[in-house]
Amino acid sequence: MRIIFLGIFLVCIFFVGCLIPKYSPQFSRTVGQITKSASRDPAAIRRVYDFSQLDGSALDQASKQRLISGAKIRKDAEEIGIELGHFVLKGMNGQKTFACQKYSHIVLQFEGDGSASNGEKPTMEVEGSCEISTADVNSISPLWIPVAKILGEPVADGEFDFRDGHPIKVRFANVFQEWPAEWRLRGIKLINQEDPSKEVSIVDKEIRQFMDHPFIVNFK
Repeated sequence: MRIIFLGIFLVCIFFVGCLIPKYSPQFSRTVGQITKSASRDPAAIRRVYDFSQLDGSALDQASKQRLISGAKIRKDAEEIGIELGHFVLKGMNGQKTFACQKYSHIVLQFEGDGSASNGEKPTMEVEGSCEISTADVNSISPLWIPVAKILGEPVADGEFDFRDGHPIKVRFANVFQEWPAEWRLRGIKLINQEDPSKEVSIVDKEIRQFMDHPFIVNFK
């Protein structure tokens, strides 16, 4: 009988030992870390957004089309976010890399409605970090424009450097009497600060080419 009870006891110990790592808090954190790390692997992006086999004009065209085709407007109570499409390209040593790992900054250029100043239309330039979306590697994290804060400031040309919440720089030129209510996207730049000559630059004509309607940000 002692031998039978000893055998049952050892079997129970074995199963308990297998279950403890599976349900322990430490194990859960480890799994979360592995999953999060895997999601930042360029291989996790959709195959159609993997441009690592392209170069030259083919890469330039595909990159521009992807940035624009993935453009979306996000809104909350006080801010408006501009999200762009993300992609993978060939990095150093031929390895795949995310666009936001090669290009550190994004600049969005807008033209405002309303009266022109000295014959020039109002312009707004938004600059922020290029970061992979935490929700979806196929998208670039939105650049958040703090609209409520801007509308609370006197109307004037110049630069706002917002560091609270989502760090962002917003530059205005040719504004007159009141802040324009609508801003049309007319330019996008991805900037490589280590080598500015390698930037991706999309002009107004190309945005019109890739979009079947104007991309409008409404402040009011």
